[in-house]
Amino acid sequence: MKKYLDKFKGLIKLNKKTLLFFTILLIIGILSGSIFMAILNDTDKQLINEYFNNFISNIENNNLNYFEAIKNGLFNNLLYILIIWILGISVIGIPIVILMFFVKSFTLGFSISSIIFNYKFKGCLLSFINIFPHQILNFLVYIILTTYSIFLSLRIINSIIKKKTIDFRMIMNKYIKVLIFSVIVIVISIIIEVFLTPILIKLIIPFIK
Repeated sequence: MKKYLDKFKGLIKLNKKTLLFFTILLIIGILSGSIFMAILNDTDKQLINEYFNNFISNIENNNLNYFEAIKNGLFNNLLYILIIWILGISVIGIPIVILMFFVKSFTLGFSISSIIFNYKFKGCLLSFINIFPHQILNFLVYIILTTYSIFLSLRIINSIIKKKTIDFRMIMNKYIKVLIFSVIVIVISIIIEVFLTPILIKLIIPFIK
């Protein structure tokens, strides 16, 4: 067991400065999304309100298409991490990867503030269920994969500038393991989001109405 734990720790070992950078970027993205929600006009806010009301109604009436939800979740999330992974083996990927991570953080902040806006104080509980644990798992993967992606890009750029050779095979072996780890966690996250989250939301519907 200890052997597998050591392998896992080695796999997700991150540069602390890079980790701090993305943690700060995550906070900035969430705050930006919240501010954007606050400055929307009344028409847009009404549309968002209708969207959430329909979402809650579908859960309450068991009117959910689980197959479609899993398909969309897998497509969107796996495509996202695959793009991040591919950008890591390029020399132009760093700014794109950072922007993509910020957009994800912005969307999370917008989603949280939208729920709280529509359901006031009661929306805090709904927001928590909407985030925990699947969104936590998602952003754990995003941070790990994005960090490795930028690290690899910098290694490639540095080797080109200084005309140094790198053990690309060894680096790619670990990078592929990071991708596999990311895919596994994302699949688990999607299963939780599609099957567990609606059950939890249904339990609290009487308290938010």
